[in-house]
Amino acid sequence: MKENTASSTAYTVLQGLIYIAKCTEHRYLVPDEMYRLGEQVLLASDEGRKRLAELDKPAIGIKTAIREFIFLPGITLHYILRKRCIEEKTREAIAGGVTQVISLGAGFDSLAYRLSCEFPDVNFIEIDHPDTQKFKENAFDQADTVSTDQANLSYLSVDFTHQNIESRLQGFAAFDSSRPTLFISEGVTMYLTEDEITHMFQSMRNLAGVGTKFLFTALEPRESPRNNTRLALFLYLKLIGEPIKWSMEAPRLGAFLEKQGCVLHSVDATDEFKSRYLRSGHQPRLHHGEYVAMAEFQ
Repeated sequence: MKENTASSTAYTVLQGLIYIAKCTEHRYLVPDEMYRLGEQVLLASDEGRKRLAELDKPAIGIKTAIREFIFLPGITLHYILRKRCIEEKTREAIAGGVTQVISLGAGFDSLAYRLSCEFPDVNFIEIDHPDTQKFKENAFDQADTVSTDQANLSYLSVDFTHQNIESRLQGFAAFDSSRPTLFISEGVTMYLTEDEITHMFQSMRNLAGVGTKFLFTALEPRESPRNNTRLALFLYLKLIGEPIKWSMEAPRLGAFLEKQGCVLHSVDATDEFKSRYLRSGHQPRLHHGEYVAMAEFQ
């Protein structure tokens, strides 16, 4: 990620969500509040307004299809499918007793804000790179219909590649180590080295202890038969300064988590997304290669 700019990937994901809501038959997947908050974020910057304007052009469908064919088939729809899965798992964790949710690398996601309004007794903390976080906070501040005074929602700026999450959270007044905690990491692990990921696991264990849950996405290796990502995407991400550094085959994830002192509870991938969230009869082209995992520290 380049200095003093919000993540290009954060913009791309959010633009994809708005595209699904405005331009496709799958608009039912995007909750109204998610759409409204996402639009507010994009309206708050020149880059965001440019991305919104692209969605009103007649050829946007063709352009999206070509981009997906070159880089990553089915990825635009995948963005909202994985978010629906993460939200469902988060709600289940809260129903099961979690009272603190910490989002690592939240990007332009609105989940913590939306759930903080719905669950006032749950403590929510968003952690992200200072530049990306600044853009989102400023966007919410400029929106007349968005309240940024949620007592149970806090923001903490951390550069994951240069700063220690453990020390930053330990010194953060909003963090409560005694609360049953769920950490969320969506679209982050593939941008970290294995050493950085191992350090992240150690930090979470030290911060919140046994019983802490970790909900995260992971990427299958490029050569995996379960991954339809094109080589062009890996080259493009390297070019824009956001290279893929880590991947893990889903069948090997349990063994990897065991080394981190965790047990794997679930893995949800494209087949689960399709059966759970898409309406019957819809057969769109879907992305294969990224999955959502839930683990618990033992």
